[in-house]
Amino acid sequence: MQPKAIILDTDPGIGSPGSDVDDALAIVLGLLHPGCELLGLTIVAGNVPLEEGVPNTLRLLEIAGRPEVPVVPGAERPLLRDPRPIRELMASRRRQTVERFWDLPPFAPPRLSAAPGRAAEFIADAVRSRPGEITIVAIGPCTNIATALLMDPAVAASVAEIVLMGGAIRVPGVVTPAVEFNFGYDPESVAVVLASGAPVTLVPLDVTTRTFMLPEHIERLAAVGTPLHRFLAETSRPWLRFAMAVRELRGFWLHDPLALAYAVDPAILTLTPMHVAVDLGGELTAGQLLGYPESGRFLRPAPGPINARVALDLDEPRFMELFLTTLG
Repeated sequence: MQPKAIILDTDPGIGSPGSDVDDALAIVLGLLHPGCELLGLTIVAGNVPLEEGVPNTLRLLEIAGRPEVPVVPGAERPLLRDPRPIRELMASRRRQTVERFWDLPPFAPPRLSAAPGRAAEFIADAVRSRPGEITIVAIGPCTNIATALLMDPAVAASVAEIVLMGGAIRVPGVVTPAVEFNFGYDPESVAVVLASGAPVTLVPLDVTTRTFMLPEHIERLAAVGTPLHRFLAETSRPWLRFAMAVRELRGFWLHDPLALAYAVDPAILTLTPMHVAVDLGGELTAGQLLGYPESGRFLRPAPGPINARVALDLDEPRFMELFLTTLG
């Protein structure tokens, strides 16, 4: 099978004390899976600020021995919103996590350097150069993707698919009961992507919160014994303790690896065509999604045509087999 050409747009926290690590697991899945031609990693502020996300990514590639994969810095803030309120909430969680769970010394700065240019230009140029071939998988806020579409609307017709990890359709959010983090961080960028006419697939909390990285999975990684696998295991253990103690889960969620795994094996997810509307107004609901399936018979009809395919079910054993076999 011909590998799928993928740009992975990400906000990786691995290496930042107290931050989520599943972005890094998605990156490594993309580096190792034979069905993925990883064209580049574009970085956006979200899970961590851009000034942390870029070196975190470079360090991971350095440890993985993959310096040829370009790392392109992108948006430092949302399209319109002031990020300080949500950054303050993230900083508070980080302090709590570091105090209770983080037991690793600081990591050395990476020796690799970021690629020249900016993420939106990299995305637009790559997609235009290979029309119909490139899939964008966005596992952070959608700011870079929206900027590329605003800068060059022809990207929407040239991209093979835009896969967005984010939102919540029929399950609670994590920022508020209604809002998932990526979409709550920059809801206007989500609205731009959904309105662009590009083929969009949403991978929301409805499916990602049904996937778990368990203690035995982390030890399986550690047992591989390479520097990369040891790094993944060491940085995952504190996040696992946080998820089990604070969120009372049996492991931590694999949001981002699921989105990347779908891109290389679409049979993992069951998709429902919908018109998806994103709330931009409410203080507590900005970023909330309303999904109107074709079968819906609501008193107030959908405000527009089908604009996304939404994952509402998954083949969890198939995903975990792909994920663990590739990483292991």
